[in-house]
Amino acid sequence: MHSCPCSSFCVSHHYLCTIFDCAISIHQRCCSLFTFSNYYFYTDGVQLFLLPVVLGPSLLSLGVSNTLFALAFGWYFYITHLGYRALPFLSNTEVFLFPIAAVLVLYVFNYVGYPFGLGFNASRVMAFIYFES
Repeated sequence: MHSCPCSSFCVSHHYLCTIFDCAISIHQRCCSLFTFSNYYFYTDGVQLFLLPVVLGPSLLSLGVSNTLFALAFGWYFYITHLGYRALPFLSNTEVFLFPIAAVLVLYVFNYVGYPFGLGFNASRVMAFIYFES
């Protein structure tokens, strides 16, 4: 049996995925989005303990908050790339890594734009979305 390559992050339940290609069925084990959801859970856990720091108006809070979110989204896109790369009938799956460049550009833009009032704190934006209706 093939186990999930990211078993330390995955839930102990594995789902059997069936992919049909030209009347040939390929059975594979897949993790779905367990790695992203678990990493995002860890990000939220760290963010909970650092709440006074990440919700502040300083450069340190912007850095800690945006680093946590950049790592979570970067990890999500990387794991998605690995999932599609494992499928034998797909080619050029490197395109799933391109959003990581956008995350990095946005991350750097926040630091460069902070002195000019253009940087935004991702934790403050998410708190506004969740709690302000």
